[in-house]
Formats: sequence, C-alpha cells, structure tokens
Amino acid sequence: MVISFKIIRKIGRMLRGGAGKKEIFLGALLGVLIGFNPTLSFTLFLAILIALLLNANIGFTLLGVAVGKLSSLALAVASFHTGYFLIHKIGLEGLFTKLSNAPVTALMDLNVYAMIGGLPFALLIGIAFALFISATVTKVREQMVKAAANEKVGKAVGNKFSRFLMWLVFGKQKISTADVLVKQSPLLRKSGLILVGSLVVIGLVLQFFLLDFTLKKGLQHSISAQTGAEVNIGKANLSLAGGKLEIEDLQVTDPDKPTHNLIQLQTLAADVSVNDLLRRTYSIDLLSGAFLKHDVPRTSPGEVYITKAERAAQEAAEKAEKDAEPGKSLDDYFAQAKEWKKYGEKVQQYLEKRKENAEKAAQGKKPKASKEKAVTDAKKFGYLKATADLVANRPAWTIHQIMIDNVELGSDFPVQKIEGSEFSSHPELNGQPTTFVMTPQGASAPTAKVVLRFDDPAAMNDLVANIENFEIGDSLDAGEALQVKGGKADLKADGKFSTDRLDVPFTLNVRDLETDNATLNALDKMEMTGVLYGRLSSPRVKVELGDLKDAVTDAAKAKAKEEAEKAKAKAKKMANEEINKALESDEAKELRGKATEGLKKLGF
Repeated sequence: MVISFKIIRKIGRMLRGGAGKKEIFLGALLGVLIGFNPTLSFTLFLAILIALLLNANIGFTLLGVAVGKLSSLALAVASFHTGYFLIHKIGLEGLFTKLSNAPVTALMDLNVYAMIGGLPFALLIGIAFALFISATVTKVREQMVKAAANEKVGKAVGNKFSRFLMWLVFGKQKISTADVLVKQSPLLRKSGLILVGSLVVIGLVLQFFLLDFTLKKGLQHSISAQTGAEVNIGKANLSLAGGKLEIEDLQVTDPDKPTHNLIQLQTLAADVSVNDLLRRTYSIDLLSGAFLKHDVPRTSPGEVYITKAERAAQEAAEKAEKDAEPGKSLDDYFAQAKEWKKYGEKVQQYLEKRKENAEKAAQGKKPKASKEKAVTDAKKFGYLKATADLVANRPAWTIHQIMIDNVELGSDFPVQKIEGSEFSSHPELNGQPTTFVMTPQGASAPTAKVVLRFDDPAAMNDLVANIENFEIGDSLDAGEALQVKGGKADLKADGKFSTDRLDVPFTLNVRDLETDNATLNALDKMEMTGVLYGRLSSPRVKVELGDLKDAVTDAAKAKAKEEAEKAKAKAKKMANEEINKALESDEAKELRGKATEGLKKLGF
C-alpha cells in the first residue's frame, strides 16, 4: 500500500512538477538510449554522463531507461541482425575495426552487434517515446490550468482540505503549473559539471572495487566462447599499479562430460600493462601457473552451450566422414577413440580457420565474416552479447611464454611440467610458430611436443610423443575375438600433420599382457610399428604385422615345445607309476619267490 502510494505520488509530481517540456523530452530520450545499452561498457558510462550534463529530468530519464531496457530485450534478435548488416555489409567494417582497436574507444564495445544494431531502434523508440510523453504531460498540465481557471473548480480545490489532498498526492509545487508551461529551460544543467565530475570520481572508485569482479566475468565469458561450456573462476585480481594479473581456481567444464572439468588450475599469474587494457589487446611476456589437473569431477554439472541439434548434426557429419575414409579407423583398435577424435576434430577446425585467415592476411585482406557462425554464437551466448571479430593488424592477445608446474594427468603419468611459447588469439598475425612441450618433472625427454607452424602456412606441423608405462587394459578394444584384461605399454611417435594430411609413424611396445589367449600371454614383449594417416578429424591406422606375426609364431612354437615337454614328462611319470604298480602285484611277488628258490637249488 505504501509503495503504491509512493508510485502514485511520484507520477503526480512528474505531471505537476517543475520539469519543462525540453527537460522531459531529453530525459525520456536519453533514458531510452541508456536502457538500450546491451553491455556494461564505456558507452553506457558516457550516456549517463551526457544525461547528467544536459538538463534532462531524472524521473523521466529513469522511466525512459525502463522503456529502453524492455524494448532492447524484445528487439534483441532484430538488433543483432541489424548490427551485423551495419558492420559488415555497407562498407563500415574498416571504421569499426579502427575504433575497436584504438585506445579508449576499444572500451566502448563497438564490436557488439546489438550495440550498433540497437542504435537505430533506440533513436526511433526514444524520439517517439520522448515526443509522446512530453506532449502527454503538457496536455495534462494544460487541462489542469484550464480546470483551475474555472470558477467552480477553483472554489472546490481552494479550501484547506483540498489543498492538503493535492499536496499529499502531488507534493509541494515550487512554481505554478501555468509557469511551467511557458518555462524556457537551458540545454545544459547548471550543476551538470559538478554532477559529471562527481560521477567520474564515483565511477573510478567503483571501478577500483569492482575491477576484479568485472575482470572475472569477462574472462569467464571469453573462455566459454572458445570451449562452449561453463567456466568458473574462484578469484581474479588485477593490480593496475603493479601491472599484475592473478587468477585462482580456474575450472573449465568439459562440454562432452559436464560432470567433470576439462582442466582445473589452482593458480595463474601474468604481467599486463595499462596501455594494453585501454586497447583491449594484451601482450604477455610470461604466463605462469601451478597445479593443473585434467578430468576432475565437479561439485555440480557445468552448463553446456551447444544445442542438441548442433550435436546431432556434428555426430552425423562424423559418421559420414568415417564411412567415406578407407582403411581401419581408431575405433577398430582403441576403446577411447571417440574421445580422441573429438579433440582431433577441434584441432582440425582450428587449424583450418587459422590457415584461411593466414592466406587472406598474406594477401592483405581481412577474413570474411560468417553470418552462420555469428548466429551460432548468438544462440549460444545470447543475441545481446554476440561480437564481431574486428582485430586489425595485431592479435587481441599474445602470450610469449607459458610455464605451468605440477600438472597431474592421471595415475598412468608422472607429474608433468608444461612449457609453451607464442600462444595467440590470431597466430597468423603474430607470425611465430606456437610450441607446446610437456615434460615429466625433473626429466629432460618430453612426454609430448607439438609445434604449430604459423610462421609458414605451407609447412606441416610437428608432433612428438614419448609415453611410457601406461595401462592398456581399458584402452585396447579387440572385440569378441580377444579379451584384453591388462598390460603395460610404451608409445613412441614422431611425425607431422596439417589440415589436409596426417603422417605420424609410431612404435608400440606391449609387455605383461593379460588376455584370454595363452599364446599371447607367453610373449615377454610385443612390438607393433605403424602409422597414423588420413586427417585429424578422421584418422586411420596402418599396423605393420610382419614382426608381430614372427613374434607370435615363435611364441606359439615355444609354447608348443613347452607343452610337448610337459606331456613327455607326464607320460614317463605315468609309465613308471604303472611299472611300480605291476611289480608290487601278487603275481609279481609269486614269480620273484619262485625265481629265488630256483636260484638257490642251482647253488646260487
């Protein structure tokens, strides 16, 4: 009841109050423009400053904000498509690219489709609403003045009780309604500069206290945009004075297994500069971290942003590609092949995009915007958040060196150390090869090494793997013909790959094999050589069986000889037992007695 009365009194004061037609118009218009802002950006901050600097009525500004926000939500899809058209289709992409990469204007989110596309709607709705509300209030005031001029009405509202009711509903009126109608308000607010200065100070203070929160949200959104799943950060701290960025408890949901984290990192630190922050382009010399884990259960399942239709289309494409490729696939040998192939597909898509961008960069052209990809991103993250890739001649971010200690990959692997160099949002603009090396703590030989040749798009990328003593019981899938219960193996691989070709020779040494086949179990070790070929998205396997067949044959002969020796010994033992049994019979004893008596008679 109290709240309803306050709302009625507020409306009454707005109708009867001292705001002139110009103040109402400016307030309503600027309020709608503020409400249409889709992000908490520097653009929103400027819009609020302008509203305070101009002589806009605060009450009608807040009313306009409500109208603008509701309209922006209702027109989110239309704003997105309009923004895409304005940025990419009428020759303004170069202008928006410059603005999005320049200091300060880079903070205005001019690469957000709904920010640009919502502006025409905001102006149309804002002007229409401002004209309507200012005309309506003016009309109501004119009727109030006419009514007050009427003799009967004047007597009715002139008594003390009526004036009290008027004060109760409309509040105290500083100037008469007739004077308000003819009031000529200045364009600028008298206290505008003071208000703007105060807001700037308050904004800086809030920015100081909310910087870490804003940074955390921004990082979570950026990483989610790449992985397609929920990202959580326990703590993010940015020191502008020291130029230090620190992150704690980073959790990235596995989109294929939302109950687990794809990676979980306890600490991460980097050096950043204020100039980079103003341009939203970051060049980090060293990114260091510690205690990284893979496939860790989450306290609650993470959100996945890929739709069921997209997943179904992806699986159909995978099946079609698999059926089209000749030869044995990983699925025919390894139980975890499906998971491995998903990683390969993501790498394939990433390299194809980078190759396309590199070719265009070499020709001095920008990559063509994809409406399909923009719509997909908008559906995943919201039409008000989708952004255009407006990077100019330098990457949005580059990490020149990465060092992460205490990396735990599971019980089959020793604790690792990760080192890398030249990681970038747009490696084709960085022009340096990206390297990734994973080495056991305290060792020199790497477990894995990858070199992506972004410095030369025509060159193939390098892949080296040296994985020792891993369990194969859950990895090999031999079907119904052979049940693999356990065993250990060492894998060595050294080859090359690109978007079009995969050529990775490998050697797999298996020992302590436990199967339902006694001949294979008799092998001390089993060495298989082969090659991975095809494409990253649909790799095929060719295994050289010559040495393996010889090893199995020798094992079979040895097993047969062993069985023959066992059978011979068993037969000999059985024969001796039969002879001894015969010698102990009654007939044998009688014959031995007669023979003894005969020898005695002969004098022996």
